[in-house]
Amino acid sequence: MGTATVLLARGVIAQAQITNDTFFYGQSPPVYPSPQIQGLGDWAAAYSQAQAFVAQLTIEEKTNLTGGYAEENGCSGNIYAIERLGFPGLCVTDAGNGVRGTDFVNGYASGIHVGAAWNKGLTYRRGFDMGGEFRAKGVNLQLGPV
Repeated sequence: MGTATVLLARGVIAQAQITNDTFFYGQSPPVYPSPQIQGLGDWAAAYSQAQAFVAQLTIEEKTNLTGGYAEENGCSGNIYAIERLGFPGLCVTDAGNGVRGTDFVNGYASGIHVGAAWNKGLTYRRGFDMGGEFRAKGVNLQLGPV
């Protein structure tokens, strides 16, 4: 038997035996609270600011930061504002080829095609220009490709 045949046979056997992956959940013990880390180098100040901000949040505010809501404002989703802390909320949207669901924006080549060109300058320009369009449309956070 060739190597490919043996590997294929093993994969088929494994598929027949593993029909439910819930067995694998919970194999690692949870760690509470999460391990404390620290920002290093240029990130130290930003990390300290983030820690100070999160320390002021209520449990409800923390929960709202991990979810969001839909609104007819051109965003794919929104993160609630926390006015008492001066956090304005976030507009998030996606599309791997440019800003989705709006007008007067470009349609860019997909990331896999730009990457296949092995051209760092082209890749940088694509990201820089896409970021500018997202910013111009009021988007705070570009989500990954859909």
